[in-house]
Amino acid sequence: MPAPVVRSRRWAWSAAASAGVLATSSAVASRGVPGWEAEFFRALHDVPRSVDYLLWLPMQLGSAWAPPIVALVGWQVSRSWRPTAGALVTGWGGWWLAKTMKAGIERGRPAAELGDEAVRSTAVTEGLGFVSGHATVAFACAAVISPYLPRRWRTLAWVLAATVALSRVVVGAHLPLDVVGGAALGVLLASLWHLAVGAPSRPSAT
Repeated sequence: MPAPVVRSRRWAWSAAASAGVLATSSAVASRGVPGWEAEFFRALHDVPRSVDYLLWLPMQLGSAWAPPIVALVGWQVSRSWRPTAGALVTGWGGWWLAKTMKAGIERGRPAAELGDEAVRSTAVTEGLGFVSGHATVAFACAAVISPYLPRRWRTLAWVLAATVALSRVVVGAHLPLDVVGGAALGVLLASLWHLAVGAPSRPSAT
């Protein structure tokens, strides 16, 4: 028997926590790139070029194609409109909100902020960096669908979202705070969605 759908207080806490992370990372990013962030970026980006090819496919789970795919999965596992519509609303909505935040923060990509010598020639150079749209979409979709998934698949959903965020730094498209802010924005949107329409009171254990 499916768990009842409720508007749990835990989603309010999740929304508050993710909003706090988003606000903090936005404040730091608006002032440029702190030294610790630059060092963290170099540590992740300084890997063989071949790693980029391995990350390309999972990285697409943060693209604009991901929400309809996750919506389909949500329908298959739940036969509920909530994760199906939620993936589309928060995923695509997050994609456009990320673009709005980029225009507001106006922090460049790694090549612009750290210089070409710090970033591989294959890295993305056009556009702005904060927040990462890929991280926003990936974490919004993972947070929307996770209450409807069995435990093992919930873990996989979050691992894939984290892989998307990490890969955006590895390939040189974003700085670390870009993906942290994007992840927070995605979780915030999903948490607000669950508060608005409800979600299962307890995830499936199987």
